Amino acid sequence: MDFLVPDELKMMVESVRQFREKELMPLERDFLLKGKLDIEARFALERRGREQGFWALEVPTEYGGLGLGSLALCLVDEELFKHPAMFEFGGSPEPALYLCNDRQKQDYFYPVINGEKHSCYAFTEPDAGSDFARIRTAAVRKGDNWVINGTKTFISYVEGADFVILFATTDPKAGARGVTCFLVDKGPQGFNVAREIPTMGDNWDPHELQFVDCVVPDGNRLGEVNGGFVIADHQLTHGRLKIAAFQLGIAQRSIDLAVEWAKQRITWGKPIATRQAIQWMLADSEVELAAARLLVYRAAWMSDNKQRIRNEAFIAKLYATEMAQRVTDRCIQIFGGMGYTRELPIQSFYRQVRVWRIGHGTSEIHRWMIARNMLGLSARE
Repeated sequence: MDFLVPDELKMMVESVRQFREKELMPLERDFLLKGKLDIEARFALERRGREQGFWALEVPTEYGGLGLGSLALCLVDEELFKHPAMFEFGGSPEPALYLCNDRQKQDYFYPVINGEKHSCYAFTEPDAGSDFARIRTAAVRKGDNWVINGTKTFISYVEGADFVILFATTDPKAGARGVTCFLVDKGPQGFNVAREIPTMGDNWDPHELQFVDCVVPDGNRLGEVNGGFVIADHQLTHGRLKIAAFQLGIAQRSIDLAVEWAKQRITWGKPIATRQAIQWMLADSEVELAAARLLVYRAAWMSDNKQRIRNEAFIAKLYATEMAQRVTDRCIQIFGGMGYTRELPIQSFYRQVRVWRIGHGTSEIHRWMIARNMLGLSARE
C-alpha cells in the first residue's frame, strides 16, 4: 500500500504506532482479563494523546482541528486498532454536529472539539435497525418544545456522553422521510438510561435509553424537521468507512502474532510454519487483508477527492468485517488452545469483529444495498 500513502502520512502513522506501544500496550493484559477499558482510563488516554498532538484530527482547520482527510483517519484507526481496547483519539465531533446552528455550535460542537463534552448517537430501537421507517420513538411538537417518547437500544458510548444525537419520528406517515434529529442532554426529567446490555464482545456493553414525556426545546432540533434521514445516512457512511479501517488493524495484528507463533511452535520436531495447512491459512489471510486494505484506502481517497462514497463504504465495510472474522478465526486455530485464552488479544478481536458484521447495517443489508445500486432498483423493489 506504500504507493497510495504519502510520506507525511507514513510519518504520522509511525508517531501513532509509538503512542500505541507506549500508552496502550502496557494496558493490554489487564484489558484482556477485564474485557473493558474504564471510561476514566479512556479519557486519560485522550488527554495524553492531546498532549502529543493527536486531537481533533479530522476537524477542519477553520474550527481549530488538524484538518486531516479520510485516508489519514483510516491509517490512524488501522494503527490504533491493533490494540483490542477500541481506542480513538478525541476532539472530533460526529458528522451530524457540523449541521449545528451558531447557538448549537457554542453549546455542543465546540465543547466536543475542546474536550469539554462527549456525545453518543441513537438510531436503533427494539423493532428498528437499518429500516428507518420503523422508528417508533416519537417527537410531538408542543409550542416551542418537542415531547419525546420511546425507547432506543444498543446505544454505544452512553457512559461517557454528555448528550445524545437522537433520531425520532416527527411524521410517522412519511416513514424514513419523517424522521428528525435532536440534541438531547443527559439528565433532564423524562430521559432515563434504563440498563446496560451485556454482550459477548469486549469493551462494548451498550445501553437502552428510555424517553417518557421528555421535553426538548425546538432550539435543540438539528437540521430541518423531517430531515433526519439525510443526516443519518451521512453519519452512517462516515462510520462504515471507519469500521472498515478498524478491521485492517485487527487483522494485521492477528496475522503478525500468528506468524511469530508458527515459527516458534514445534510439533513432531518441526515448527508448524513448515506445515502446508498453516502456510495456506496465513497466505489466505494475507491476501484477504491486502484486498480489504485496497477497498478501504480507495474509498478514503475518493472521499478526500470530494466523491460520493456511499456504495464504496458499503463494499469496504462488508468485505473488511467478514475478512477480519475469517482471519481472526484462522489465527486462533493456528495458536490452538492458547489462542482461545484471554492471555492473547486474538480471541478478543474475534468476538469484537462479530458485532461489526451487524452494527451500522448488517452484512445482508450491505449486500442488498450494493445489489440494488447495481440494478438501479428503488428501496421498495
